[in-house]
Amino acid sequence: MGTTDNTFNHSGDGEQNIGQGNEAIGKQINAQNAQIGVLGNHAHVEGGIHYHQPPPTPPPVIPRQLQPLDACFLGRDKELADLLEQLQPGKVVAVCGPGGMGKSALAAQAVDKLEKARFPDGIVFHSFYGHPQTEQALQAICVAFQVEAKTGLASTVRQVLSGRKALIILDGTEEADDLKAVLDLRSTCGVLITSRKRDDAQGFRLDLTPLEEQPAAEVFRLHSKGTARCAPTTTDDASVQGICKILDGWPVGLRIAGRYLSSTGESAADYLKWLEKEPFKELGDGTHQEENAALLLRRSVAQVSEDARLALGVAGTLAFAPIAREPVAAVLEDDERRARKALGELVNYGLLEKQEERWQISHALVHTYARTELALSRKNLLLLSDHYKWFCVSNMLPGRKGYVCTNDERGHHLRFLEACLNNELWDEVSDFVYLISRYLDRQGHWVDRQIALKIALTAARHIGGRRDEAWCLNSLGYTCGRCGDHKKALEWYEKSLPIYRELGDKQGEGATLNNIAKSHTLQEGYDLALHHFKQSLKIWREIRSQEGEGTTLNNIANVYMHQDEWEIALVYLEEALPIRWAAGDKIGAGETLNNIAAIYHSQENHNKAMEYLEQALVLRRQSGDRVGEAVTYFNIGLTYKDILNLVQAEKYLTVAVQIADWIDYPLLEKWREELAQVRAARQGTQET
Repeated sequence: MGTTDNTFNHSGDGEQNIGQGNEAIGKQINAQNAQIGVLGNHAHVEGGIHYHQPPPTPPPVIPRQLQPLDACFLGRDKELADLLEQLQPGKVVAVCGPGGMGKSALAAQAVDKLEKARFPDGIVFHSFYGHPQTEQALQAICVAFQVEAKTGLASTVRQVLSGRKALIILDGTEEADDLKAVLDLRSTCGVLITSRKRDDAQGFRLDLTPLEEQPAAEVFRLHSKGTARCAPTTTDDASVQGICKILDGWPVGLRIAGRYLSSTGESAADYLKWLEKEPFKELGDGTHQEENAALLLRRSVAQVSEDARLALGVAGTLAFAPIAREPVAAVLEDDERRARKALGELVNYGLLEKQEERWQISHALVHTYARTELALSRKNLLLLSDHYKWFCVSNMLPGRKGYVCTNDERGHHLRFLEACLNNELWDEVSDFVYLISRYLDRQGHWVDRQIALKIALTAARHIGGRRDEAWCLNSLGYTCGRCGDHKKALEWYEKSLPIYRELGDKQGEGATLNNIAKSHTLQEGYDLALHHFKQSLKIWREIRSQEGEGTTLNNIANVYMHQDEWEIALVYLEEALPIRWAAGDKIGAGETLNNIAAIYHSQENHNKAMEYLEQALVLRRQSGDRVGEAVTYFNIGLTYKDILNLVQAEKYLTVAVQIADWIDYPLLEKWREELAQVRAARQGTQET
């Protein structure tokens, strides 16, 4: 709020209803998501109060993202020792080798054995499998350290990692779009890379080769023991050696073969006879791992039930990450028993691994096989779509508690969208993006939101849905703005604007002009902001939209408040208030009342500020505006603090923090600091 010395929150530039969006989407979905994706009503600007006692520094977040250990990890003692020696702050270490050679397993073992003191600032893991974009890796780092990328992902990650001694694990970097862009931001952190490409190594490189004969046989025997009722005969040393020789000590091949014998009870001799007839290729140059894995997997998959094959197809359609049982049940006539049985079969064959109440495909090569050779039919994708739509409606409730289950499914949602896109299920893409876009925004998953919106944009263009296209463009602009890239936001908005004009959609045009103005405001281009706001205002008055008119007047006032032009801002706010009342816009009226209070607060007229805040609080509670309610409680608390009524200040700030915690409000930690300061001041007063 300009350069004023206070954190009094005023409102004015949040989301703006831009119209109904997807022409193929039902009214209920549109109603639920009408205000997703563009700016207009709900942003809050903050400054900084000066106190005699400095605010307490919150403890730093120390992530520790460890990966599951392989129970059959054998024959890598020397490599493990070498890797442990090389892992140091500031160093980039790469483990390279063909797919299935055990790179990720070795990395997990090494990280598990590291003493915490070597990397005191934590361990962050990101897999590029299915997440190749640089922005996804940078977002993962931000999420791990619980920071919001307000100034852009790259600059935020650079700040976060600066001077830290953390270990960043980057798995499967052969799929990364731009590995160097991530490594350039590492500062003093150590980096552990696993890759099939030697060229990815930037420092020390450890090349994994096949297991020696003895450990290879041990790994095979461990996997072939299993728990099947008919245990295979693996005491046939000659056959075991023959299998290990053909598989050339390839860990993933030994796992697949061993688990096959464990589940079928077939003898090692019979398996060897089959294997000798197959065109198994050497892995020397690392080019045949997918062909060899497919050869082994076809034999295993042929033994499981149709339900199990379908379950593996679901897992291949989704991300290479743990899946829940419910998506599998969705394509099995919602039969939980059949789903559990199918998943159990796949675990027995070593194709899946059980992780509490979720199941993980055992290796990236298995995931590739499932995705390419067991792809779901359009019919089954539609069943999966119905499941995920219901899941979203059920779980994406406002607030953190409604998002817990959704967080586990986030990566799967994007892969599901890609599958729908590849199968030309355009309506399914559009519906689902509408449903998840608000969740992705509120949780700060803006990179994922951009990916989802670009998929929806492709769908809209394929079906010629111009209004949908405009909505996607507008929403992409909003999301770029949330990432701090206001120039890119403007580019998207300016692509959206002519479409709304072409459609004669005055409401969409007015809202887009508001969004363009918002981007200029945030870049301190106040003259341009006012120019576009006034264009928008003209449109709202032409179409007699009191809601749009009131919102835009409020936003114009916000521009003047950014420049500390309080008297001019007050004129616009006093014009906006009766219009918002007349429109029945209780949320908007509450925001304008809050902004008027902010002006009186800036003038140290605390009684007048409190008068408007109390009116705003009533409206915001009546309208169910939880964000606005939290902001107003916070502002009342600040006002009491300014007049040295610390008891009341603590009371209102406490409620503000409680609501902010419930809705996962981005200023939660700053508000907690404010509350802690008030409590400390109260304690100091009592001791005195």
